[in-house]
Amino acid sequence: MFAFIKMLPLLLVLGGGAYAYHTVKINEMNAVIAQKESSIVILKTNEEKLIAAEEQNRRAIETMKQDMEKQREAFTNLSSQHAQLAKERDEYMSVFRKHDLTKLARLKPGLIEPRINNGTAEVFRQVEQDSREVDQADDVVEVKNEKG
Repeated sequence: MFAFIKMLPLLLVLGGGAYAYHTVKINEMNAVIAQKESSIVILKTNEEKLIAAEEQNRRAIETMKQDMEKQREAFTNLSSQHAQLAKERDEYMSVFRKHDLTKLARLKPGLIEPRINNGTAEVFRQVEQDSREVDQADDVVEVKNEKG
């Protein structure tokens, strides 16, 4: 028993040292756990933000696809209209290529001049009529302004 009493201080020192080591390690582990938990919270928040951004990007991509489809349809329509107008232009140009109006006017002035003169007179009549309509529209606007 005497040997046990002699070893008691050594056992107390060893026990105290072991307890201190255990306490330090537990505190270190708790600090690591707390750091990991805060990292988990931050990562979950970032994940939620990324999910929201992903959804927003998907909607933007879908909108862009729809816009691209509309643009493709508009481009197709414009291309077909352009082709049709080019065909029409070529038909009219072929008429002018087939007929030399200057030569025809020199050879048969009685045939060309009346048509040109009638066309010019019709254009002038139309310009006069449009001018009258504009002038009358101005008068109507002035009357409304005077009453108002």
